[in-house]
Amino acid sequence: MKDRSAQRLFVFVPPHRALGGRGKLASSTVVSYVAVGARGAESGETPIALLPKASSVDLVFDTSDVFVAAVDAPRMPEAKLRLALPNLLEERLLSDPADCHFAFTPQARSGTVTTIASAPKLPVAVINRALLTSALDALSEAGYRPRAAYSEIYVVPAPAAGVLSVRLDRGRGIARSGKHDGFAFEFDGSGLPAPLLLAVRQLGIKRVQAYGRDAGKLVQFAEQLGVAVDASQREIDVAATESAVNLLQGAFAPGGLLGSLTLPKLTTAKLKVPLIWTAVAAATFLVGMNAYWLKLEAEAKAIRSQMETAFRSAFPEATAVVDPVLQTQRQLGALRSRAGIASPDDFSVLNAQVAQLLSLAPIGSVAGIEYREGALRVKFKPGTADNPALQNTLRAQAIQIGLALRFEADGSARLVPSGS
Repeated sequence: MKDRSAQRLFVFVPPHRALGGRGKLASSTVVSYVAVGARGAESGETPIALLPKASSVDLVFDTSDVFVAAVDAPRMPEAKLRLALPNLLEERLLSDPADCHFAFTPQARSGTVTTIASAPKLPVAVINRALLTSALDALSEAGYRPRAAYSEIYVVPAPAAGVLSVRLDRGRGIARSGKHDGFAFEFDGSGLPAPLLLAVRQLGIKRVQAYGRDAGKLVQFAEQLGVAVDASQREIDVAATESAVNLLQGAFAPGGLLGSLTLPKLTTAKLKVPLIWTAVAAATFLVGMNAYWLKLEAEAKAIRSQMETAFRSAFPEATAVVDPVLQTQRQLGALRSRAGIASPDDFSVLNAQVAQLLSLAPIGSVAGIEYREGALRVKFKPGTADNPALQNTLRAQAIQIGLALRFEADGSARLVPSGS
């Protein structure tokens, strides 16, 4: 059937616990499938990359990987309801709601409904977001875009007229015990599964309809079940899937945030034009950055030349100009000294200002003072300058008297004239 396109392809994702390793699917992962076409149905197992082509693809997840239920929910817009579902279902989930994707089937509600109890139940489905993303990515890599995704319970009919539908395949079975309810059980044909017997008795079942490759193995247990068992020749009931809660909603909806960013779109042909424009933009950026750097370099040279000219005109006796700013400061300091004018960073000036500043500090808190290169360092006794309130007070006062104060990691305070 690989060469003949099917009308509809059902891909059965293996249980999450059976994936092993990182728990992610790949195009090489072997899956079961049911392909329904004009010539009938075909089933089998194959890697995802070799699945039959189909005009419509459904992803079917293991019952244990999807939480399905019909719950009471308040009346609110769908967008707000989607945000409220994690809180409504938190206590019923085994995993963190933050790691889950929530889906629901909106119900038509009468305008006369006034309470939650009188409102119809809301069908919801919850799945691990990483598992759903992994499955969609694996199918996208192989060239498939699913139209729907749901729990395996929806591939068989809901109970009706005393009939319970089950599906048996590869040593495992599922039973649909309600419109939006079901359970899984192990079945290798050697014994009657206890969960199935319990469901038959509790639901008042009169007949069991079995689907799947191992459906015939259940017929021998009809007497133990106490009801008739019919083995269908079909793998699934396609019509039953119409009532499924589709997981491809919100960000995972076809065309949504995660539904549109699929790997088949990122082909070499489609990436060619964007890559060309990206290369052009990168080249333009590099040329522009280099041109701007050259412009800044020219401006820097012009400014430095002006500074050197101004320095030489003010101090013609200077023989070499290495750092015009620093040399100007030193020359001004020398001029002040010769004129008997104190500089703001002289020891005598700083010492007088610091004495005024330390009047706000506790008496006896200073352990020593050190002056070096125009800065005065005040060392405090241990534990005296650790008070944040005292530090803030000293900083504020330092600004008032024209000093810049900075507390070092060792608890000392470094003071220099403001603007230095």
